[in-house]
Amino acid sequence: MNIAIIGTGFIATVHAEILIGLGHRLSLIVGDNVKHAEEFASKWNAPAYSDTFNDIDDPNIEAVHICTTPALHYAAVKQCLVSGKHVVCEKPLCLNADEALELVNLSKNKNLAVCVDFNVRFHTLMSHVKETISSRDFGPVFLMHGNYLQEFHAMPADYSWRYQEDVAGNMRAVTEIGSHIVDLMRYLTNLEIVEVSANFGYVQKERHLKDQTMFAENLANSTPISIQSEDAAIISLRFSNGAIGNFTLSEVSHGRSNHINFEITGSKMSVWWNSETPFQYHTASKGTGIKTECNAFGNGFNDTIKDLVRGFYDSIGTDVHATDYPYPTLLDGYKNVVICAALYESSQNNGSWTKVTY
Repeated sequence: MNIAIIGTGFIATVHAEILIGLGHRLSLIVGDNVKHAEEFASKWNAPAYSDTFNDIDDPNIEAVHICTTPALHYAAVKQCLVSGKHVVCEKPLCLNADEALELVNLSKNKNLAVCVDFNVRFHTLMSHVKETISSRDFGPVFLMHGNYLQEFHAMPADYSWRYQEDVAGNMRAVTEIGSHIVDLMRYLTNLEIVEVSANFGYVQKERHLKDQTMFAENLANSTPISIQSEDAAIISLRFSNGAIGNFTLSEVSHGRSNHINFEITGSKMSVWWNSETPFQYHTASKGTGIKTECNAFGNGFNDTIKDLVRGFYDSIGTDVHATDYPYPTLLDGYKNVVICAALYESSQNNGSWTKVTY
């Protein structure tokens, strides 16, 4: 396929490498300025570059990968849908539920595929975990818990777009890493989240900026800044079948590069997985001890996105039923935005239980 990429940062580079490796053609690069777009296009041998969304209207372009900051996702996805392009969009889909719903409605009756990059569900063993949970031996799910921990925002920390509300939205830990846990729980169990409670944590709202780095202490020639987005969150969930769950999010957990773990318990079995030992998953039933399954090694992060992109393009033009999409859909992206919005509402009301209305 002839594909355009919007964005020229780290994640755009990941997408470009994967697309070339899968045999697709990069036809256009759209950047935040012409220089960035030209440099990226030159690196990946794309024949055209631009600094405006409208150039994706080119009829030769069949699909678009949106790798921009979150505030630009809505306009970019909308432009793609209007122009009749298939779309792969980085998460979150949008910054608010109204925007996401508009995109869902706009996509109706259009024969277009739209994928949101919840790549964590493509770790090597997730399909095995999902099969385990759906088996009769597992029993109905009634408990889920886990966490997602990183250290990148522990101070001193780079002052990036992630801290700018007009670019990243009013949340950080929830939309950046929590959205993956939300997607995993829905994907693995086929259950919907119907009510949430959230408490947000802030290491230090008032910080000091020097040379684009934030510090806790007031350094010479530093500038005071105020940070409003959360560093951590404790979240409780209620699911459509009556199951309960909780998870902890932190972007300030020292020593944690990208730590995800979860445990899901049914009436007959439990299953758990940890990203720090990603090629093992564990099951147990009462009195039988723990069984550990292993699988072949892979390339972690890049492979998860590669498998998502491969499944997306392989499904285009095929008769795929709504429940069998081999990738996270526009509807998954919309529901994720709604859940995150409910989490924010709860956090602003002292963690009160908040209904999730799709």
